[in-house]
Amino acid sequence: MTDEKILSAAEPAAEAEQLHSQVRLPKKKRKWTGEAILALVLALIPLIGFVVFSGFPLIISLIALFCDVDLYQLGNFTWNSFEGFKVVFSDGYSVPTYGLNMAPYFYKAIGITIWVASTQLVTLLIALVISVLLATAPKGRKIFQILYFVPYICSTVAVSLMWRWFFNAETSGVLNTLLGTQIRWLEEPSFMTWCIIVAIMWQAPGYGIVMYKAALANVDKAQYEAASLDGANSWQRFWYITLPGIAPTTFFLLLSGVSAGFLTYDIAALIIPDGWTGYIGGKESMGLTLMRLVYWFIQNEQLTTSVVSAASVISWVLFAVTATLSIILFRRREKSMEG
Repeated sequence: MTDEKILSAAEPAAEAEQLHSQVRLPKKKRKWTGEAILALVLALIPLIGFVVFSGFPLIISLIALFCDVDLYQLGNFTWNSFEGFKVVFSDGYSVPTYGLNMAPYFYKAIGITIWVASTQLVTLLIALVISVLLATAPKGRKIFQILYFVPYICSTVAVSLMWRWFFNAETSGVLNTLLGTQIRWLEEPSFMTWCIIVAIMWQAPGYGIVMYKAALANVDKAQYEAASLDGANSWQRFWYITLPGIAPTTFFLLLSGVSAGFLTYDIAALIIPDGWTGYIGGKESMGLTLMRLVYWFIQNEQLTTSVVSAASVISWVLFAVTATLSIILFRRREKSMEG
């Protein structure tokens, strides 16, 4: 059969297909069965939860950036002429009807928060070292893995109380008993932030150890064998095979760890409570983080409604910093993958 005959035979079929496509078939009505309705309801539960507990507060916080908001009467919004921004950023500007200059506390909290968040890099390194050691299959490695993970699953309240007891300046303080000293660790400004950091570094690595252990198990063993045949030593195998193989896990742990560090509140508030006149977050505010300052604004009933606006400003500053850091890390990861 020639090509012309094939084309002539295919033309009627093409015309019929074109006519069929032009004919609009009536749409079938979808019947809602009990199972479909139940599936829809179950699927909407997380969405409703997000709208109520996250979406709605997010909208309120946006409004509170520029308006005075009464947390107990959300219908009352009053334009405050950027009062919240003045309270947070303007040094020397006092909170109305309270006379407290909050800008120095904000800048101090930024430094403490960055300091605390940077310790997540140390906890990440600790988790990596311990995971590599556990990967060598020492005796009792399962017991060690459980012991390392226990601090992570412990309640933060329990961990904070334990470390308060450990740093207690009285005779019951464990550290002073071991060192034979009477140092007031939780009251001396030079030690207070370090007490928070030590508690975080004790609790945080457990999750990273478990994640790294799983990542190390998935690295291709054939690469190690080939590298050994080529004469690569242990350090070279670790640097050129292990680290690239666990890079996605490292990226995830770095991003989540630093973000959690910027949101530190409970462990700082429980180890270094308020109580010194004229200071927020302990003596000289050495236990003050940005999230702790936000909570202090909201829970202090002596302040005016404009401080809710200030708390919202600090929250969005935290969001901007975290988002910027995330974008930088994502772009660096993309460039490293392209290279």
